[in-house]
Amino acid sequence: MKIKFNRIAFLAAALLLIAAAAFNRDGKLLGVAPGDQKGGGTRTEWTAEDGSRVISTEGLAKDILGFGGGIPLHIYMKEGRVVRVEAQDNYETPPFFAQVESSILSAWNGLTAEEALNKEVAAVSGATISSNAVIGTFRRGMEYARGTAAEAPREGSRPGAGALAALAVALCGLFLPLFIRSPKYRSLQLLANTAVLGFWSGTFISLSLLTGFAANGVRSWNAAPALALLFAAFIMPLFGKKGHYCSWICPLGSLQELLGRIPVPKAKLPADTIKWLGRLREAVWMAMMLLMWLGVGFELMDYELFSAFLFRRAAWPVLALAGVFFALSLVTPRPYCRFLCPTGTLIKFAQGDASVCAASAPRALKLTMSAIFFVSSIMTLFRMP
Repeated sequence: MKIKFNRIAFLAAALLLIAAAAFNRDGKLLGVAPGDQKGGGTRTEWTAEDGSRVISTEGLAKDILGFGGGIPLHIYMKEGRVVRVEAQDNYETPPFFAQVESSILSAWNGLTAEEALNKEVAAVSGATISSNAVIGTFRRGMEYARGTAAEAPREGSRPGAGALAALAVALCGLFLPLFIRSPKYRSLQLLANTAVLGFWSGTFISLSLLTGFAANGVRSWNAAPALALLFAAFIMPLFGKKGHYCSWICPLGSLQELLGRIPVPKAKLPADTIKWLGRLREAVWMAMMLLMWLGVGFELMDYELFSAFLFRRAAWPVLALAGVFFALSLVTPRPYCRFLCPTGTLIKFAQGDASVCAASAPRALKLTMSAIFFVSSIMTLFRMP
């Protein structure tokens, strides 16, 4: 019973840490922000200096969310036709969202509201959630321009082929290893994780995903695969299945393990080196959390290596760092997972499995973590209404 209580306590602490970071970044939790009930303060329509009619979707599409939250648009119209569409400040991953902006925002130029609503615009591969949010938000603006009320979010509510494939792979990784012990099956699961969850759909747990869910909640069927991954990472350990997500589902860990099977000479690291590199990983995670609690450094979340799977839109530093760790994977097992991954550290902490949680951890380190929990709790509670 004591072990179960400890696991619940560490899971609750991890959730609190993410909640504090999400509230500092977005000013809301699960889609609820102080002052939401007051309304006002947001203009829906005005006239620009060049005479264009400007429609802001900020108040029209609060329920349509991308990967990191809402994506407000300013839609400029002249003589009843769309002149241009501009995305406003948002928390989508910059390299991916830049592709969405260049591919989608100009698709409706020159169209009337009716024509724009009837036009089918394809989502950008690898950025489906952001794309569907932009499309759905734009439609909400056009329904306003046409004078009809939008009752519910339509775009992004139906899962696409990538999301369905990702959900199938995630469910296989979630349940089949409990019954199948074959090494051949493990190889197939690792390949599916890499190909489907990684390169095809870009489905993985990251600090960015966790912060977005904490701030905005989950309102789309496209999030179903991610929910399955979250269940594996945070709920299964409560029933004795520690490390299930990292071992069986994580696409980045899967790719590193597959690379490690290539027959090249392996390097054997000293035990002390492995120990201190593990501490370095925890220090990186703690530093990121502290920065986010201070309201800065949120862009660091975009530089986790998971985005390297969508290599056409990943930032070059991510691709370079990924190349380094993939090369290291050839000679030592899962180096990113063991020596750097902040998300993996959070998952281990939630399981009570990180060294900062262990009975052997230095007293000063435990006191530091306790102080961090206290400060984050106060920051969150005192900023809530």
